[in-house]
Amino acid sequence: MWLLATALILLTLASLVVRMATPSDGTTIDSGDHVLTAGAVRVHGTHDSGELQVGDQVLAIDGHPVRDVTAVPLPEDRPLVYTVLRGGAQTTANVTLHTFDLAQALTDSWAMLLLIAALLGVAIFLYRLRPANPAARTGLLIASLALLSGIPGGMLTLQAVDLVSGTRFWWWLLAQLAYATLWAAMLHFTLVFPEQRAGRGHRLAVTLVYAGPWLLLLAKLALLLPAASTSLERFDLVGSPVYPTIYLYPVLVLVALVYSYHSSADELTRHRLSALAITMASGSALYLVLWVLPAQFAHGPLLPWGLFPLVFVPAPFAVAAAILRHRALDIDVAVSRTLVYLVLSVAVAGIYLLVTVLLGMVLHPLGPPWEQVIAASVVAAAVQPLRTWAQSTINLRLFGARDDPYRLLSVLASRLETVHSPESPLPAVVQAVGTTLRLPYVAIETLVGGRAEQVASYGTPARGLVRFPLIYQGSAVGYLVAASRSPREPLRRRDHQALARVATQAGATVYAARVTADLARSKEKLVAAREEERRRLLHDLHDGVGPTLAAIALGLPMVGSTLRADPDSAVDLLDRLGAELQGAIREIRRVSKDLGPTMLSQLGLVTAVREHASALAQRQPDPSRRVDFTIEASRNGLGKLPAAVEIAAYRIICEALTNVVRHAAATRCQVRVWLAGGALRLEVTDDGRGLPGTAARGVGLDSMRERAVELGGSCVMEKAVGGGTVVSATLPLASEQD
Repeated sequence: MWLLATALILLTLASLVVRMATPSDGTTIDSGDHVLTAGAVRVHGTHDSGELQVGDQVLAIDGHPVRDVTAVPLPEDRPLVYTVLRGGAQTTANVTLHTFDLAQALTDSWAMLLLIAALLGVAIFLYRLRPANPAARTGLLIASLALLSGIPGGMLTLQAVDLVSGTRFWWWLLAQLAYATLWAAMLHFTLVFPEQRAGRGHRLAVTLVYAGPWLLLLAKLALLLPAASTSLERFDLVGSPVYPTIYLYPVLVLVALVYSYHSSADELTRHRLSALAITMASGSALYLVLWVLPAQFAHGPLLPWGLFPLVFVPAPFAVAAAILRHRALDIDVAVSRTLVYLVLSVAVAGIYLLVTVLLGMVLHPLGPPWEQVIAASVVAAAVQPLRTWAQSTINLRLFGARDDPYRLLSVLASRLETVHSPESPLPAVVQAVGTTLRLPYVAIETLVGGRAEQVASYGTPARGLVRFPLIYQGSAVGYLVAASRSPREPLRRRDHQALARVATQAGATVYAARVTADLARSKEKLVAAREEERRRLLHDLHDGVGPTLAAIALGLPMVGSTLRADPDSAVDLLDRLGAELQGAIREIRRVSKDLGPTMLSQLGLVTAVREHASALAQRQPDPSRRVDFTIEASRNGLGKLPAAVEIAAYRIICEALTNVVRHAAATRCQVRVWLAGGALRLEVTDDGRGLPGTAARGVGLDSMRERAVELGGSCVMEKAVGGGTVVSATLPLASEQD
């Protein structure tokens, strides 16, 4: 692409050389995009104070009719006689040829030169950073075509004398063809910015886009050229290749931008397109309404032709804004380095100039080498602080606080301080990380039953997701998920370090949020379980014990009435009533046993645990692999524990002992129970194979942890020092469930 751009630039320079070498009569006969009028050449402007006037129709130059469009040499040593039609009457004007007034042309074309400079600046910047990117390549083509069409076809103008002498007309025609192709390149740019559309039809679409202006020109010539009777009429058709391209392509550009914006599901892509869509759409619409349509169907454009480039000046700056603000074309790192060295270069030059001026004011103009050394030393001393400041400032704007861990963590802490509800910490964490690191998507996933479930997110999901484990007390409680700033540029080492640091700090927050959620769910389950237990008790008592006791109550009076008359029958009735009463007693015992372990209520926590451990040891089929259980409790005893705490402790210890027997392959297991800090502490330690390398999930931990959470406590399983596993639980005695 750079070869093509170079060729177009060289053609522009060649046209400038030809223009300066060709005699000029100071006229301008091209009106905007339309070049000639059939039958005669109308003068639309003149830079001379000679006899030609704006509005004159040139019929002949020095005896050569312009309708014949000849290419004859003209004398430069005398004035030429122009035959013109002015106010309906034919007259003559003497015109002296001279060198083209380049300074006046530059002044008149300031708007177009401003647009070309903006296009070239942005295009070269993008192409140097991303030479293989389709949008960067197309942007360079647009800028080169704008240069070729704007300079020979706009600034250098087409003059009346060019129709009868020299080769300037053909350079002007080349510029008009470049202008038609420029609109095709603009439509191509909308198809590849900010990223190329997927699909096998993309190459065919691009081919049709560039072939469109040429096909439209051929269709126009095939339709109208046979009716042209003079050379001027034929040149009028051939010399206006931009028609009907400039009617159709601005509309296509507008449609393509609107379609790309509305069809994109990626919010970041929509942000990148929004500014470009607005500037290009408004520019194309204004171009048609203020210049093209009035010039073609009315008496002339509503504004001077020289001003139409201004409506397109915002477009290249919109592309630059999409790159710098929304990271289009994935050039974050390149932009950072470029801006740093640009700022550094300007600052170094400014400091050196300031130091030399000050030294010159204090001493005299720098002459001796030692004075120049002083100036250079001052600049050298300022370079590193300047580079550090520029790098940090620009990186903060592009990449957020990834290079400043303290800033990142302080923002995270300040966000967490403003949280007022248990459900808010996780959304606050992802929002703080996303905004501070300038990431398009951040989420938190928690592990539930071995599966990851998303509980909070910021931004729109994108490709290139990276997961960082959230660890609390050696166990993974979830993942911090982050998307790269662009699909083509993954997160860098410093991004990984910053996110890993956040994940380390956020593990406790995620665990606390999960415990809070688990506690809420456990409370709901507990309330539901209580209601269910009450219904079951009501059913058992009403349908079981109740009728039995009612029958006994009815039978006792019968015993009294038959005791004297028939003692034997009374004895039989008493036996039946006694049997029914025993059945009621058994039913009551069954119900009470379901409410709580009988062994626990009879023996107490420590003794009940010992009995359970002994039963487990006896049930092991291989005596050589039996576990040696040791049960220890506080010397002062545990006192009377709340029923809920005692039952939860018993269930947790029994579950832990069962896991030791089934999974640990241990030889020794120690159970410690003691009171500390207003809570019952449990610790079950074994010397088995320990936990697997992954997080400690499963093997009964969920059920044990839920029992602890129901009472406002905690339960964790982790690797023991020296090998094995330790299960630790804390059960507050002042439970809300009492």
